Amino acid sequence: MYHTSLLDEVFNQARHDFLKSGYGRIPEAIPKPLLSALRNEADGLIRLHGNSEHDSPDYWTFTSSATGQPVLYRIHNLERQSGALHAAQLFAAGPMHALATQVLNGPVSANACAMIVKMPLHAAAVPWHRDRTDVPAGSACNLSLFLDDCDAGNGCLQFVPGSHRLYDGADVQNAVNESPIADLPLRAGEIAVHDVRAVHGSLPNSSRRIRRSIVIEFSRTDLDRP
Repeated sequence: MYHTSLLDEVFNQARHDFLKSGYGRIPEAIPKPLLSALRNEADGLIRLHGNSEHDSPDYWTFTSSATGQPVLYRIHNLERQSGALHAAQLFAAGPMHALATQVLNGPVSANACAMIVKMPLHAAAVPWHRDRTDVPAGSACNLSLFLDDCDAGNGCLQFVPGSHRLYDGADVQNAVNESPIADLPLRAGEIAVHDVRAVHGSLPNSSRRIRRSIVIEFSRTDLDRP
């Protein structure tokens, strides 16, 4: 972890990038023992997907065009899954909340938690989209804690810089066509932060490496949410 002066510098840079571009990164934000525990939990939860006795609507899949088999891509309501104790604690309190408080510059609440999974060789690209447009820019964010190293080969996030400031009904594909695209590769234990209004997607996983992240949405507690 960081000395106080470096911690302030990291937070200030992340908040600056978040406000200017709509996304940023926070390096080495999670203690290594916690990261290891979360990786072990993720392994166990993913193994349940192939278990005929485990059938949960929180496990989201798509059908592979190559194999015709279901491919896991998301475990929704992660904090409620049996065997996800550390993830549940992360959702309830802890370092992710502290980071979101710094980024959003005020008290926050966690709204949703999921694990995004890009399986080796099979994971599809995530189409360009915006998570929400019913909140003002700078008032709600997603923090994505990466459990594995992530780059263009195994499906890193991509962003349209500054797109969080687009009007609510802006055409997403036009924004992509008319703007530069930025990849965001990250190391295991690093966190991506992005405004829920930002136009983003991710590349397919064409590698033999898995790519997993725990995503928690935060919003300011003084936000007048519908």
